[in-house]
Order: sequence, then structure tokens, then C-alpha cells
Amino acid sequence: MNLGLRHGLCCALFTLLLGAAPQAGRAQSAAAQNAGADAPARNFIWRISKGRSSMYLAGSIHTLNPDSYPLPDVMESAFQDSYALVEEVNLTLVDPINVRAQALRLGTYPPGESLRTELPPAIYQRVADSAQNLGLDMQRLDRLRPWLGSITVLEMQLQQAAFNPSYGLDHHFANEAQMSGKPVIGLETVRQQLEFLARLPARVQQDMLLQSLQQAGNFLVEVHTLIRTWENGDAEGMRRIMQHDFENYPRAYERLIVDRNRAWFPRLERLARSGRVYFVVVGAMHLIGPDGLLVRFRRAGYRVEQLKTGREIAR
Repeated sequence: MNLGLRHGLCCALFTLLLGAAPQAGRAQSAAAQNAGADAPARNFIWRISKGRSSMYLAGSIHTLNPDSYPLPDVMESAFQDSYALVEEVNLTLVDPINVRAQALRLGTYPPGESLRTELPPAIYQRVADSAQNLGLDMQRLDRLRPWLGSITVLEMQLQQAAFNPSYGLDHHFANEAQMSGKPVIGLETVRQQLEFLARLPARVQQDMLLQSLQQAGNFLVEVHTLIRTWENGDAEGMRRIMQHDFENYPRAYERLIVDRNRAWFPRLERLARSGRVYFVVVGAMHLIGPDGLLVRFRRAGYRVEQLKTGREIAR
């Protein structure tokens, strides 16, 4: 399980645990319209259309850094061309303090239980040794269920590497929507996202935690590979990352990707048929692959076009 899966499992929630994007991210967005000259041949954004109905689907990397801005002009142009923003969760309504409290309620062991008592002894020893090597407080980690412990480790890795979810695509466009007065729609609630993680099989949770600790040395290589794949609009590369990361975790793939796509699609199709244009931002791995949203729209008879520049946006 490499960064692609850990990113997919954890970063949507980690995005919620931080507040709005910093002022620097907002200032950079104003320059995005001038970024088209150096844009890659493809971008991780598609236009979905059928007759007069259309929608934009942008795949998100939930955590970026200031170097990722300004965004390609096609993303900013598509957002400006849209009536409303649709995201996994409506970030404009999220209170990070409340989210942390909910996460701790679901992700902290009750008195008398801990990682030490709940993990197999050999696994616990590997967790403890890896935490010590990273200089982590094992006493604090011991109180957290594995899924929340993995998020805590990922948070540390991201902060040390200067990657911050408040620079993620989700926050960027949520802030732009607030500033421009566009409506924002959430496909899920915070509680639902927390429960997706809390209900993961024990083995997946254990692997999330253990590999978050043991793969810390490869973190920068993995995160840069993931972001480069996204920046290049490389859907096939992203599909390979997803396939590799989920191949030993079919139940996690079913719950976190397939089930959620299945739940989202009817609502997204209703929005596409509404006569208004919506700009949808969800995790990049929800778009690609045989169970992705792009395939679902194609099967429903929609034209699916990957966009390159803002000049392709019909106004």
C-alpha cells in the first residue's frame, strides 16, 4: 500500500481537519488566467456533455503546496463558466474543531483498550519500533485506532514536506466559490467520511498505520510521483497507481471507491441534466478506472472530453 491509497483513504478527511486555504493560495489564483502558455498537453479535468447538458469533472489531489499554483487556465475557466461547485464535502460549512472532535470520538480507544491491547503483538512491536525511529510519541499514538493513527502520521509527513491540504484543489475552489458567491454542494457529510474510515477492515487499518510509519523514507518520492501524474493529466498513470495500491485490498476499493461512485453518480447525472453547468471536484481516483465516474458517464451516453486549455471552454 503506497501513497496513492493512503492519500485516497486519509487526505479527504485530513483536508477537513484544517481550515480554509491561506491567503497566499487566494492571491495566486488571480494569476491563474495567465498560466495557459506553459500548460501540459492534458489536464486532470473533463467536460461531460449530452445535447445541451454539460458538466465539468476535475480530479483532485487533496494536498498540494504553493508550487502547484497558479492552476492551469482550463480549470479556472471551467470554474468561472459554472453555476455552482460540487465537492465531496461542502468545505464552506466545515468547522475543523468539530471535525477533530468527531474524529477523536470515533478514532480513540475507550479506557482499557489501545493499540497495544488490540494489535497482534508482532504487529504492535513493528508499529512501536517504527514510531520510535521517526521520533513519534508512542504514548499518544497508542490511544488512536489504526485509521486515525495513520492520518496522524500522514499529517506529520505532509507538514514536514511543506505539503498542506489547505493548498488542495478542494479548498482552493471552495474559497473561490465563497468569494464569487457561487453555491457549493457536498456529495457527503463529514460523518459519512469518518465512518468510511472507521469501518474499514482491521487488516486494512493495520496496514495503513504500519506502512505510514515504515514507508516514511519514501514519502517524498511517492508524493511527487502522484502530483506529477496529476499535473500531466495522466489518467492512465493514475489508474496504474490505483490498481497497484488497491490490488491487495479489494474490500477497501469496493467501499471507498466503487460504493461511493455508485452513490454519487445518480445525483451528478441529475445535476448534469438540470440545465445548469456544475464544476465537480472529487478525488482523482474517483474519475478513472473501470468503476470510475468517467466510465459511468460514457455508459450513460455522455460525451467525455479531456480538456487542455481554457480556450476549449464554451461560454
